[in-house]
Amino acid sequence: MKRRMRAALLSVPALILGTGALVFTTSGTARAEIDGTVTLTPASGTVTDKPFVTGLSLSAGCPAPYQDGLRVSLVATDGTSKILLLVRDGAPYTSVPAEVALPATAPSGELYNSITTALRTVADGTYPLTVECGTTTPATDQALRTYTTSLEITGQNWAIKQAAPATQTSVTLTTDPVGHAVVNNTVTLTAKVQPADAAGKVRFLRDGTSQIAEATVTNGTATAQLPAVANPLVVPLGATFVPDDSTKYTQSSTTASYSIVDEPSLTALDDTGNALSDTPNLAGGQKLSLTAAGFLPAVSGSTSETVDLTLDGAAATPSTATADSAGAVDNLAYTLPGSIADGSHKLTLTGHTSHIAVDFPFTTGAAAGSTDGTTSGDTGDDSGATAGDTAGDSGTTAGDTAGDSGTTSGDTGTTGTTGTTGSAGEDVSGGSTGTGGSSGGGGSLAATGAGGVLPLTGLALVLAAGGGYAVHRVRRDGKLLSFGPHPKD
Repeated sequence: MKRRMRAALLSVPALILGTGALVFTTSGTARAEIDGTVTLTPASGTVTDKPFVTGLSLSAGCPAPYQDGLRVSLVATDGTSKILLLVRDGAPYTSVPAEVALPATAPSGELYNSITTALRTVADGTYPLTVECGTTTPATDQALRTYTTSLEITGQNWAIKQAAPATQTSVTLTTDPVGHAVVNNTVTLTAKVQPADAAGKVRFLRDGTSQIAEATVTNGTATAQLPAVANPLVVPLGATFVPDDSTKYTQSSTTASYSIVDEPSLTALDDTGNALSDTPNLAGGQKLSLTAAGFLPAVSGSTSETVDLTLDGAAATPSTATADSAGAVDNLAYTLPGSIADGSHKLTLTGHTSHIAVDFPFTTGAAAGSTDGTTSGDTGDDSGATAGDTAGDSGTTAGDTAGDSGTTSGDTGTTGTTGTTGSAGEDVSGGSTGTGGSSGGGGSLAATGAGGVLPLTGLALVLAAGGGYAVHRVRRDGKLLSFGPHPKD
């Protein structure tokens, strides 16, 4: 009992020294499979061998800066990694292949474990084995360069399992909206993993290292949201597929650049610096100053996109401009052609890469509508002439006396309008002539009235004379009713 206690206590400093010699993270950082193989010497042994191998070879070496040490681990049945070896003897491992010899006793600062010690409980089965290239620099992500193989354990013996290599995967990244988004709007990121049945997660990254989200792959697809960005810029995006089982599928990554742009807009100033209104009326030769926003901003180390300038769909002069780092064109000088035709026109600024377009509509020449006024006057003339003719006809129909009266009445009606004789239908005031003609219709009504009054007057005189005669005869015969004293009484 005392011997076992003493041995356990002595193993603690060794473990501390071993884990302190190299800096490896165990926080679940993504492992990147190295396109190579690991060869163990010997290729088989017992679960109590310490170290369990005497040497190993890495066909592709260890990429910089992961050359300061190696960590060899077995993945237990519960999914946790159990350390077999921490090695730095012979480092840095810059050669290709990297050959590492293990002495029978672990050097100071290194750690050797038997399979039994590492797993504690050993059962028959297949155990993934990983060899990670590491560094002693704490600030560097450690779990990025990994070789993978498997051990088959049967009873007290182990051997390398000659398994089929892991299936290569690929991942693509798309965005919605496609190509670019306006500031202060969210963007949907979609990662597509092939083969679609590869189980695992996708880590969405921004600026290379900052994780946006982690999403489980379902039917080959994982999605996340890029939070809204307040200023126009180019955002580096990335997606990394991390398989649930690295012995079945490899890890894969992709990157993309995505542009955040301002809301497209255009402002035009005249040659005095005053802002022009919407769809202004301009003259040929007019000088303008154009400021437009909403084009692609500059990618770090390069210029912003080229912006094409067109007038009514044809290249203008100048024909191009270059947006600034924020995707804007400032104070672009432009002069309208002196011979520009009258009518409606449109200046357009279009991003050469993004196809983002902003328009400046305007008109040139006299204001439209003068032709319509002339046409209205002609219509009035015809109406006046028609009304005047009708009035003349009405006056004539009533007979000579009625005709005279009708003529007089018609004249009065027409002169009471805007100075146009309805009967003649003369064109004096354009559209107003129609009104004068209508008044001429009043003459027609007067003529009709005079024709009816004269017969009625004659009838009234006859009735009055007959009535007077009847009264005279009644009074003479004494048959007229009276009240008060009678003369014969």
